[in-house]
Amino acid sequence: MVQNARSTQKRVGRRPGFDREAVVASAITAFWAKGFEATTLSDLEAATGVDRSSIYNSFGGKEGLYRSAAAAYVDSAEDLLFEPLHKGSGGVADIIEFVDRLEQNLAAGTNPPGCLIVNDMAAVVDDESTNRYLTRLEDGLRAALERASESGETDAGLTAQRCQVLAAAILGVNITHRNDSSGTRASTLINALRSEVQSWIEPPTRG
Repeated sequence: MVQNARSTQKRVGRRPGFDREAVVASAITAFWAKGFEATTLSDLEAATGVDRSSIYNSFGGKEGLYRSAAAAYVDSAEDLLFEPLHKGSGGVADIIEFVDRLEQNLAAGTNPPGCLIVNDMAAVVDDESTNRYLTRLEDGLRAALERASESGETDAGLTAQRCQVLAAAILGVNITHRNDSSGTRASTLINALRSEVQSWIEPPTRG
């Protein structure tokens, strides 16, 4: 248990005696493992080392801590997952790299199964982080597909449709992994998705 710092001097207010970022990081794992609804304050106390009164005072309770955890999770997804889509210079290759990263993250076994945001979509706890995650996913996929069409790799007329197909597939992979921690079914879906994306490459035209 992390205790509050003490001082013999008169204080105007009391500052939290813990590392806020570390608490949020621990809360991510706790919520990710059990989901928002099944995670109790006792679970959060055990995971973060912070008592429930501090959780209420600093985060506004369980829901407030979840919002902080979800926001931090989406921030981390920018670098760990979405980077090839938004910052890549290719097209199809960037989508394949994104799919590869997704597969590696799911297979690593260092995190709970699935995706924190996707796992809790039905709970409708944090619309802001959910919408930000989906927007970044869809915008990244669209950007990569547009690069692919501009270079002549893919059919520009199918960009919008393929963006939605990819987004749906990514959500499906995460949901499948959530309910199949062995990862076998998710891996099968990822392999099929990778093959599908590669099949979108247009054959070179003969002059």
